[in-house]
Amino acid sequence: MFAWPHSRVTQARISLLVVLCAVFLNSGSTTAASCDDADSSYSGFAWGNATQASLRLFLHRTASAGHVPVTYSATYSLLEQIDAHNTTAVRLAYGSFGGKCRTETHYGRECVWNREHLWPQSFGVGESSGLSYDAPPRVDMHALVPSHYSLNSARSNRVFKQITTEDDTTCAACCINWSNGATCESPVATATMVGAFGSASIGGNWQPPPEMRGFVARAMMYMALRYDGNDDGTFELRLAQSASKPGTVADGGANQTYFSFGVLSDLLLWHRNHPVAEWERVRNTAVCNAQGNRNPFTDHPEVVETVFGTAEEAELGIDTWSVGWSGEDESGTGLGRARTWTVFFAAYLYAFIT
Repeated sequence: MFAWPHSRVTQARISLLVVLCAVFLNSGSTTAASCDDADSSYSGFAWGNATQASLRLFLHRTASAGHVPVTYSATYSLLEQIDAHNTTAVRLAYGSFGGKCRTETHYGRECVWNREHLWPQSFGVGESSGLSYDAPPRVDMHALVPSHYSLNSARSNRVFKQITTEDDTTCAACCINWSNGATCESPVATATMVGAFGSASIGGNWQPPPEMRGFVARAMMYMALRYDGNDDGTFELRLAQSASKPGTVADGGANQTYFSFGVLSDLLLWHRNHPVAEWERVRNTAVCNAQGNRNPFTDHPEVVETVFGTAEEAELGIDTWSVGWSGEDESGTGLGRARTWTVFFAAYLYAFIT
């Protein structure tokens, strides 16, 4: 039987293993986001043949690849750049603008704004949920925005819901004569600040102004996609018709293991009715430059209903999220099988050359 010289055998083994390792590591993988070329972040995926599960897994990996969380302390100065209205002011989430007060020559000026977590810290994002000070979801600037401090406090951990009629002139039927006889407040107001036209609140519900609704919806969708609980310092986040926490007895009767937030049907309607604005695209790139990843739903808004279902399905209580989805579990997607066959083929060739 022919035998290669020892040095050639060694060289061949090394070369083969290097190639196979590269194939294995890239099987079903995604490329880190290109902040200046959004399209390249999504290249190589068979969009036309995508199933809900394969699309969700691909987008989850795309949103995770290259993500390097910043520190919570750093977010103040970064948000002054990312959400800059002009050289002296920042855009505030629920209305108006606030003077820069955190960076450069503006440092030390009176601050009227702080950091608003669109996905509340008490629902799986912050220290009040048991995470660390610099936990990835807490510092994720795709869903962290400047807000007037009094409106931030007023919003608290209320869910997002459509409270007014479509033209924002009156309270919608859902929010007139509330259980305690109250009617919605629009625009929202505190002792020191009045929100923008179209903002509203009642009970445990909160409505941002119309120019922010599509952005808020896509930011919340990003959080549910990005955080499946498999990364250190994170919990699984889901969008649903109501807010709930682990330990809650879910519809199936088992104790749920995730944090849910909503209202999903309203967020889906906001996404549908408020298309991606140019400032959102610019912001998406700016956040990417700061932390290394993009919001796929800003880049590809057309896939939202494939991933989350429709507003009508959510309203009917149809769970489109749990079906075929188990985070990074690759079973049933074809990706796990591809890696399995890669390992088998590697072992076969290695045995052959020895």
